[in-house]
Amino acid sequence: MILAELIKDWPCEVQGGSIREEISGITDVAEQIQPGNIFVARKGKLHNGWNFVSEAVAKGAVAIVYDQDQPIEHLEVPHVWVPDCSTFLSYACKAIVGDKIELLTIIGVTGTNGKTTVTHFIGQILQKLGAKVAVLGTLGLWINGERQNQNTSSMTTPPPTYLYPIFAQCVELGVKYIIIEASSLGLSQHRLDHCPFNYGVYLNMSRDHYDEHGSKEKYELAKRKLATLANKIIVNADDPFCLNMKQHHVRSFTFGRHRSADISVIHKEIEGTSTVLLVQYLENPVELTMPFVGEHHQQNVLAAVATVQQLGYPLQIIAPSIPYLKLPSGRQQEVENDLGIRIVIDYAHTPSALVAVLQSLKLVSKKKLIVVFGCGGDRDHGKRREMGKVADSYAHKIWLTSDNPRREQADMIIAQIAQGIDLTPYAIKINRKQAIESAIAEAIPGDTVLIAGKGHETTQIIGNEVVPFSDYEIAKEYIKLLKTRLNDEK
Repeated sequence: MILAELIKDWPCEVQGGSIREEISGITDVAEQIQPGNIFVARKGKLHNGWNFVSEAVAKGAVAIVYDQDQPIEHLEVPHVWVPDCSTFLSYACKAIVGDKIELLTIIGVTGTNGKTTVTHFIGQILQKLGAKVAVLGTLGLWINGERQNQNTSSMTTPPPTYLYPIFAQCVELGVKYIIIEASSLGLSQHRLDHCPFNYGVYLNMSRDHYDEHGSKEKYELAKRKLATLANKIIVNADDPFCLNMKQHHVRSFTFGRHRSADISVIHKEIEGTSTVLLVQYLENPVELTMPFVGEHHQQNVLAAVATVQQLGYPLQIIAPSIPYLKLPSGRQQEVENDLGIRIVIDYAHTPSALVAVLQSLKLVSKKKLIVVFGCGGDRDHGKRREMGKVADSYAHKIWLTSDNPRREQADMIIAQIAQGIDLTPYAIKINRKQAIESAIAEAIPGDTVLIAGKGHETTQIIGNEVVPFSDYEIAKEYIKLLKTRLNDEK
């Protein structure tokens, strides 16, 4: 593709150079420039791309795209002014990849909680049904259950410069379905503009990212955007915000607890650590046995089942795969031990997510429920007290600690969380490793220890430093140490 072809249908003004140059790619990161690339000089949160124009030209950029009022110095290459760099970047990435992505069925999943779990559940079900499937999101890129090694960016929803090459790769590998986590930031920052979603799935809406969006209203507006991109939406009828999305889309399908939903639960029975759901669609009830307990697991399984059903698979065909569903890394992930203690790692970092996992664990806990958590620094201050209230309502003991304090003081964050704690005994250990070890050390057989907030993460952000840290590995190593001590005492 040549530059002239790329920009012919996009509002722009061109100065200098030739627009007949062949394009080899596009990027907004000067370090990634290859000869023949377009460089999009986008102004970001921390850096202004315009400051790297000379570097981009020196590395072989064939055009500069910009949206700022700046003096042009390198007229040997065309400078293309566009109204907004971010929207152009999404458009251009799709155009450069071409029509091949139409061979994919693209499913976007959004919601405050559960995106990672539901995308992986959909992938697991489709794989059991014989389809080749990709899942893209917080845990990276997975194809048919195997983690791919390439860099997919650290974002839940990758930027278009990563996204569209992944689409092209999936087509080359014969993937039929790709399921993407569509985060509110990914939607509001135009990363998914022009993405041809076949389906958009709405899970739930509660407090998160208010600091980054500026308000609850802007957060909700970002979530609504998926409906404008998708051919059909699949919504949780139990969530008022999600159900309201049905009013904004001609083609919609609902799932939920109540019979008013297109796919509904008409009976539920807990059997040990499993839940049997009698699910109805039209006139045919089907039994689904999920290997989890808890309302949020039921919601996530229903969302996945409804999505796969809309892809053309009958519920009777889907049902046999449900008992084999596995939670993704860091989602109610148990740390095996022979101490008689249930130790669980979970990514819950919002009030609603913490409620969900604590309610779920209450159903299977034999004795006390102990929770270890903190709140992220430089993030929504308003949720901290709420998180404290949640822990106060469900836990028997609370350990407050750090969780990516960033540039804030961890003790100040903890003090704000503690404002929500009224009756439950709590202790403070700013050092997260020590907090985890203390919680496990005080647990007795039959107790449950929930280590919440970081889940799959393998780093801790303190100030501007990123240090290696894994809740799972810390817990596992401490269990080994306890076992050694017990053996030494014998």
